[in-house]
Amino acid sequence: MVANFGYNAGGWRVERHPRLVVDLTGDRRADIIGFGNAGVWVARNNGNGTFQSPQLAVGNFGYDAGGWRVERHPRFLADTTGDGRPDIVGFGNAGVWVSRNNGNGTFQLPQLLVGNFGYDAGGWRVEMHPRLVVDLTGDRRADIVGFGNAGVWVARNNGDGTFQDPQLVVDNFGYNAGGWRVERHPRFLADTTGDGRPDIVGFGNAGVWVARNNGDGTFQAPQLMVNNFGYDAGGWRVERHPRLVVDLTGDGRADIVGFGNAGVWVARNNGDGTFQDPQLVVGNFGYEAGGWRVDMHPRFLADTTGDGRPDVVGFGDFGVWVARNNGDGTFQPPQLIVGNFAYIAGGWRVDMHPRFLADISGDGRADIVGFGNAGVWVSISI
Repeated sequence: MVANFGYNAGGWRVERHPRLVVDLTGDRRADIIGFGNAGVWVARNNGNGTFQSPQLAVGNFGYDAGGWRVERHPRFLADTTGDGRPDIVGFGNAGVWVSRNNGNGTFQLPQLLVGNFGYDAGGWRVEMHPRLVVDLTGDRRADIVGFGNAGVWVARNNGDGTFQDPQLVVDNFGYNAGGWRVERHPRFLADTTGDGRPDIVGFGNAGVWVARNNGDGTFQAPQLMVNNFGYDAGGWRVERHPRLVVDLTGDGRADIVGFGNAGVWVARNNGDGTFQDPQLVVGNFGYEAGGWRVDMHPRFLADTTGDGRPDVVGFGDFGVWVARNNGDGTFQPPQLIVGNFAYIAGGWRVDMHPRFLADISGDGRADIVGFGNAGVWVSISI
């Protein structure tokens, strides 16, 4: 689809150049965005699943343009103004920089909006302090969330794309406050109660901890909700067992999904933010069940059928496997749907070739987008 953004086509590297597939214009069709050497490049979707030639949209946030580094400076796309179009949010040395979306896939010049959450401004480190950009209050404007040393810090959006000073909202889930570690304890923001506001969900040593959102960007004290999916509780490991928090049933409440040794385990949400005991729902996609490896086989939850409920999608050795969601948090047996994008079928590598699930045709079904050697390859869902 695009003879660029690839390992050979353009010289793009995972360790230098983040790439994303996201709708930049609000037309419900994903565009391609890449943080290259010279800055941010965008290939606009033509509206039919094909793409325009890449254009340099911002001369910053790049490896050379600004000196941004993957191992120091996280970068995201998130709507900070409420116009339905994502802006560029980068955690640089001096703090949080935002480049607002003009609505057509181009962007304004970056502005330093928070003098914190940065490599120098606050001493934040990728290997210690996860950071996210997500709407905490339901006003459709993204706030800044950081898991620091002392716990969880939040910089609330003022409603106009600027931010308040950071506040410590939970004295847990942090490097010192609780002893949370990136290499052991995944942390997410997901709505577990159905109120439209994400809660903090952390996979700790003893299991899954949840701090419920009060609705104003502050949180209740963490509670241990599931005695599993943890480093000690179940023996789950980041380097072996991906875990996600996503609504599987369409009830607006996130469930817990883990790719364990024996396959895919699900802890269904009871509807009130508590969870059922984990159940093995697919005897595949696991470390032992199928021989899936984090460093070889990406796995996602994405809606491939348009029914509003995510399916399990795995990039295996011989192609892309999908286990369709039955609608109740259980899944059908996996099927091989594309004999490519895989470790053996096509020679795709995690450390060279990012792969995503995104709707590029506007039909409500996730398509496969892969950044290969020759550029961007797409397989449209049918």
